[in-house]
Amino acid sequence: MSRMQPEVNGTEDFLASAMVAKTPLTPDADAFLREREKSASYEVERVPLATLPNWHLGDRLSREDGKFFTVEGLSVRTDFGPVPQWTQPIIVQSEIGILGILAKRFDGVLHFLMQAKMEPGNTTFVQYAATVQATQSNYKRVHGGRATPYLDYFLEGTRRRVLFDQLLSEHGFWYLYKRNRNMIVEVPEDEDVPVEDDFTWLTLGQIRQQLVQGNGVNMNARTVLSGIAYGTAGSDSPLLAEEPDGFHGELMESHRTPTSAADLSSALTWLFDQKAKFSLDVRRISLRDMDDWICDDDSIRHRDGRIFDIIGMSVRATSREVGTWYQPMLEPRAGNIVALICQRRAGVLQFLVQAMVQPGLTDRLELAPTVQFSPGYHRGPQDFPPLTQYLDAPESWIRLKAVQSEDGGRFSAADTLHQVVQLPEDHEIEAPDNYRWMTLAQLNRLTHFGYHVNVEARSLAACLL
Repeated sequence: MSRMQPEVNGTEDFLASAMVAKTPLTPDADAFLREREKSASYEVERVPLATLPNWHLGDRLSREDGKFFTVEGLSVRTDFGPVPQWTQPIIVQSEIGILGILAKRFDGVLHFLMQAKMEPGNTTFVQYAATVQATQSNYKRVHGGRATPYLDYFLEGTRRRVLFDQLLSEHGFWYLYKRNRNMIVEVPEDEDVPVEDDFTWLTLGQIRQQLVQGNGVNMNARTVLSGIAYGTAGSDSPLLAEEPDGFHGELMESHRTPTSAADLSSALTWLFDQKAKFSLDVRRISLRDMDDWICDDDSIRHRDGRIFDIIGMSVRATSREVGTWYQPMLEPRAGNIVALICQRRAGVLQFLVQAMVQPGLTDRLELAPTVQFSPGYHRGPQDFPPLTQYLDAPESWIRLKAVQSEDGGRFSAADTLHQVVQLPEDHEIEAPDNYRWMTLAQLNRLTHFGYHVNVEARSLAACLL
């Protein structure tokens, strides 16, 4: 297998699982979440930064033992976008965590072991998470809490068949150079896997229902799911005769459209051109040296009330490895939207993505949704990003509209509206040079290369299971 075409495992099995909407292992996925939420108690309270035990606010906000993460100042200069320079706080977490989903066949259909996990920043506290969602500090038990269940399935020397494995970036405006290892690992059908209380087996069809409803699958699980590629259902699939139709059929066709080495090379060359075209200079600075920001005992916040705040949080949860803890969290302004515009072009559904510079990305620029709109970042319509007018597209063009949470372990009340807009075939759209049409198959191949597709675009791709 050449380096240009990374192997994609399990594509036919993923498709068959996506077509199964019910399983006797978990007859009602909604009811399971409700039951697990009722089985524990939660208490989340905003508190002043100065009251956080073991945290110190000086040139940076950090724990006294130096573990977990810090909040630092950032100075940014770039020729991408309408604002050439600014300062901001940013979360620095250098550890590479594991986001791993365990897969296993039951009656020939792939199921995925999902965890009902409480995150203090979620507006819906308990959501489906990956089987393992842990930083090195977590699974090495720096916090002194319980061991991470199922961790051994994802560690070197003890893991089973790997279906997906890649280092991928996270929020490039909120994290500095943050990345996690995204994995899907399959265990043999005859291997017994004990199921703990907060865990259950779901098909991709059930996960898809949660994604369409919104706020049922957390961000960390969505980024892992974005690595899934779909093929043609195998001859032994019990659902061979049940091919998707309508928009779902167009999505599947876009997933399954062959991507030649020449097509992929052309896309990569264009992307590398974009990475070379724009400049980005990022420097870590003291929190005290940030222009237009206030740092005091209460919080870190913008003088104009824009962008986001860094706040303190007190958390109590009986279902977590540690029952009580305190931490800072990033709280964005409300109204964030990410949107993909799609259109049938040359006989197949394609999606308009943009090459976007973000200061916290490891490789400065990645593919982003057509529109990535955060109203707190903009002073007014004069500096709104291109194509925002399509956020108000006619309802007949809307194919997906669901609110999803961001990383509830670091971000508070960070809900983002996920939207997919399908343009009529005869509709003409003009986009800047840093935009390009791609099939879902092409976007998935680039995800498998790492550091090419940002977490917002991956989250939307996961919603198109």
